[in-house]
Amino acid sequence: MRNELRQTRSKGVHPGGQFISRSRHRREFLKRLAALGTLLSVPRPLVSSTLLGEGAGQLGELTGRFIYVGTPPERKKLKVDKDVDCCGKYDIRDESLMVGPDGGLANVYVYLRSRGVPIPPGLAEKFPKRVTLDNRDCIFKPHCLAIWYTVQEFYIVNSDPIAQNVAFTPLGDLPANIILAPAPGERTDATWRFHRSQTEPVHIVCNYHPWESAYILPRDNPYFAISESDGTFHIPYLPPGEWEFQLWQERVRQFELPGYPRGRFTVTIKPGLNDLGTIRVSPGSLGVT
Repeated sequence: MRNELRQTRSKGVHPGGQFISRSRHRREFLKRLAALGTLLSVPRPLVSSTLLGEGAGQLGELTGRFIYVGTPPERKKLKVDKDVDCCGKYDIRDESLMVGPDGGLANVYVYLRSRGVPIPPGLAEKFPKRVTLDNRDCIFKPHCLAIWYTVQEFYIVNSDPIAQNVAFTPLGDLPANIILAPAPGERTDATWRFHRSQTEPVHIVCNYHPWESAYILPRDNPYFAISESDGTFHIPYLPPGEWEFQLWQERVRQFELPGYPRGRFTVTIKPGLNDLGTIRVSPGSLGVT
């Protein structure tokens, strides 16, 4: 049996408010496209024109790659002192600094700070209906997530043969303290709905197993990315305009780099590819000595 944990909408929010908001975004987006006229051209369509309409080809994609400079420190082995029969057989290590074999820096959040950026009609259909966090091998997988909370639900599942706890406290939103039964069996999964956009990722913990840690970023728009193991990130479907973005990494939070004060930067998005290139990350910028 699936354990459904759903929140009620915030007081004063009309049940249809989500659709009213989408309609307003649609009008604003179409007005922006009309104002751009025929001056814009695009080398390649980023999305299906049958899904997002004639304006699909005028959208942009922001991309880049984070590279760690030097040899990263060895990841610290974490203390596993609960449910040792199950968890003690895994090599559980710190995930706060994940560097790939080619120097790519993973798990850097890149997300839009600007407000009121139009969302193309039909874009919600391109996104999966849920974002999944798995309790597997006595850690959270994946370590970093992001969610378009007005469109997607947060799905939590326990794949381990021991009970798990998932707890988090979003700013200005309801806190969660979810207990999942051992797998296989009943009450091994749950769903959760966020109702407020967060300015930075929310820390997820397990009160049963203190070494377990993850992060999730709830946003009211789809303009976010998390760098992959090779350091690359991609934010597609961006409308043209000058927009401000935020970098965030769990060791330092606001990820300040040369040219990125407080982890912030502004880009004029044009149709097609907008490549920030290689972003070199020194050990000191991540608190590594």
